Amino acid sequence: MADYAINNVTRRVVYTGSAGVGPYAFTFNVLEQTDVAVYFNDTLLTLTTDYTVVVNPADGTGSVTIVVGTSVPSTPTASDRITIVGARDIERTTDFVTGGDLFANTLN
Repeated sequence: MADYAINNVTRRVVYTGSAGVGPYAFTFNVLEQTDVAVYFNDTLLTLTTDYTVVVNPADGTGSVTIVVGTSVPSTPTASDRITIVGARDIERTTDFVTGGDLFANTLN
């Protein structure tokens, strides 16, 4: 798994559909294709059914291309919104005990 610096960046970008099916770029870092959620107007789309994602392995940025046919009935137009959101689940794999030792190697 790649390591990326944690940056204070907006993890949401909104486009009009004027680019058609895309690609629509995002500049925030992700690790996998499933780390983004894509909306067509107000409808949450499904990965591979409604859109595809390409992630740049060098820096974790990427792009989304819309697949027309199911949730996106026709090629997006300028009146449509394509919203890309960083959607990686936040999870903690270590539990710290109240009043217990906090070691640097445990945090790392």
